[in-house]
Amino acid sequence: MAGVVEAGRFGLDECRLVLVPARRGSDALASIGWSAEAPLPLFCALLRSWEDRFGAQVVAAFGSELHVSVARPPVEAEHAALLALEHVLSTANNILDDPPTPFPEYATDLAGRTSWSFWWD
Repeated sequence: MAGVVEAGRFGLDECRLVLVPARRGSDALASIGWSAEAPLPLFCALLRSWEDRFGAQVVAAFGSELHVSVARPPVEAEHAALLALEHVLSTANNILDDPPTPFPEYATDLAGRTSWSFWWD
């Protein structure tokens, strides 16, 4: 990943850097056996697709939280709506339950956003 990740931006003051032997960043979670309530094979496939389409890179995974940096976020409403549906498919609690944001509002908010966060209970 080009650039520097600011620890305070993601609330990661106590995290440590780990290098993972994986061909792609999207494969790193499976390589380390990351465990959350996320459906890991599905989520890794989503990450792989986001990596190709949006330049998305995992910048932090700890506990049941995941933070992603996005180089080329969607800008058109149609693309943001499709991405919002993919975020729902991730089953992340912050997308589905907390806060309960109406789908159209969530999709609109994704346009141009350069970081995505997910957490599972």
